[in-house]
Amino acid sequence: MPRLTAIITCKGRLEHLRETLPELMADPDLEVVVVDYDDPDHSGDWVRATWPKARVVSVADRPFFNRSEAKNLGAAAATGDWLFFVDADIHVGAGLTRGVQDLMRPGVFLLPDPRPADLWGALMVSRADFDAIGGYDEAMENYGSEDVDVLARLMIAGLTGVGFPSEGLTAIVHDHALRTRFHQVANLDLTASINGFYLTAKNDLLRQGLVLDLEARRKLHADVARTFVAAGGPRSFQIGFRQTQVPHLTVTASLRYDFTPPKPG
Repeated sequence: MPRLTAIITCKGRLEHLRETLPELMADPDLEVVVVDYDDPDHSGDWVRATWPKARVVSVADRPFFNRSEAKNLGAAAATGDWLFFVDADIHVGAGLTRGVQDLMRPGVFLLPDPRPADLWGALMVSRADFDAIGGYDEAMENYGSEDVDVLARLMIAGLTGVGFPSEGLTAIVHDHALRTRFHQVANLDLTASINGFYLTAKNDLLRQGLVLDLEARRKLHADVARTFVAAGGPRSFQIGFRQTQVPHLTVTASLRYDFTPPKPG
């Protein structure tokens, strides 16, 4: 059984995968899982034909790209004790597995060091710790922030982030249109606001002792999205999280958020 499994998701990125997958496959100590997430380029077929030693997970009927679900599907197919999430547009230099062997220890997760924005999606974490926090949050939609969320939950669980040398990791340069090609909301500022506030609200509820299941998280995310895309932008948001009974009354406790746009200049 390999100790480390690389997990790459692909939807419309076959051009990148053709460049980067051979580098991962060249590492004899690395298992590789590719997730064909309803890819119009049929990346799974190419991987099966070209790199039969790679594991392929294929999922259909997903017109929009849910990065969290795609990563979780890859993790479910992996057999390694540790998981390495890396994007299809990232070149990985030789010797990666040897360079991180001594860093993979209990109580830590690994991040590239240095860690520019193009490498924010790269993460190494033990399968046990990944499973313990429930993986990536599949309620999150559109581009970004699922990596911020998973790191926050790993730290809440008591793990410490440790850097691994990232000199061998380089990103293929491309425009934002490619990032948002399969998302309902293409505006990166808007998606950052929606997902960022969703994480704020979800974590505030957690502090109140309320752990949301996937259905409840999806409802929360949809409510947040509707608030942010409403005409005039968001003004306030309220979540009832607990009801208690006192004589002759039902008392609802709520979290209320008021949004103030930045002042001009």
